[in-house]
Amino acid sequence: MIFLTGASGFIGQYVFRLLKKRGEKIRILLPESEKDKAGQFSGADILPGELNDENVIEEGMKGCRAVVHLAGKNIDTDGSGFQKINVEGTRNLCRKAAEAGAGIFIYLSSVGVYGHHRHFNADESLPVQPDTAFSRSKADAEQIVLDHHRAGDFQGVVLRHRFVYGEGDRHVIARMIRAARKYPFLISRGRATVSMILVDDLAEIISRMINSPPDGDSPVYHVTDGEPVRYRDIIYTLCQAYGFKPPRFSIPFALLYYPLLIKEKITGSDPETAASSLSSIRIMLVGVHNSFSNTKLIQRYPDLKLQPFKTAFGQLKTYYQQFAEE
Repeated sequence: MIFLTGASGFIGQYVFRLLKKRGEKIRILLPESEKDKAGQFSGADILPGELNDENVIEEGMKGCRAVVHLAGKNIDTDGSGFQKINVEGTRNLCRKAAEAGAGIFIYLSSVGVYGHHRHFNADESLPVQPDTAFSRSKADAEQIVLDHHRAGDFQGVVLRHRFVYGEGDRHVIARMIRAARKYPFLISRGRATVSMILVDDLAEIISRMINSPPDGDSPVYHVTDGEPVRYRDIIYTLCQAYGFKPPRFSIPFALLYYPLLIKEKITGSDPETAASSLSSIRIMLVGVHNSFSNTKLIQRYPDLKLQPFKTAFGQLKTYYQQFAEE
């Protein structure tokens, strides 16, 4: 039995479908707020409850050989912070997994734990230096998983991604499409490279981690397709696909980034939750290099075939058309 959290999310749906296809028995933790989605998970053992409910999690862990933890709070819309769900929820899940004897615990994190800076083909030795409330909560949750791993409670695995896209994505490529349509400029000529991963490939990686977990004391992996793409190439691809005029101007990164940063500090606005696509963090993500090496992943799974953006987008053009027409 595999214990899965976050099954109703974009990534979780792909993980669920792939595991089901491969004949795995799956137990899904389904929060009260998502109980109407239970019908989407035919064949699964549905466990109603929350991450922080010790009794529910303890009962749900019985007979589970692996935990795939995808659930988390990504945007603090209610002002309650990230601690309860991202940190304490993970702590409860890890503790109950260890007590139940689950052998593998896979946690989906983010390269955001490194902080929002320039990263060019960085590997997993990069120091963890989170610089936002969300990224600090992810880093804290990672540490909980790794502490249990080092204590021998289970085989912990931490997967860090940057941009995950594919059918069902309503944020990554969708936001870039809106930017391509709206803004007639690139940032620093669009030279920054970004790392991507197709959601189908991410699900495949998670499936492999369950059945052939990594060895060693450092079970942290970047999950990217290994082919960083320049932001301008993404924008030009989108413009060509949907008939937008390509950007005619270029604005230096500093000229755009620092005024936005100053404005956010004065107004007290959160750059991670800003309604506009122009915020300091979002400019940082595409205005300077944000690429991460997947060499460690490929060394572990040398036969893994990952689709680069330029190949995968051709199959997704029709799906993303809806965002071009908004």
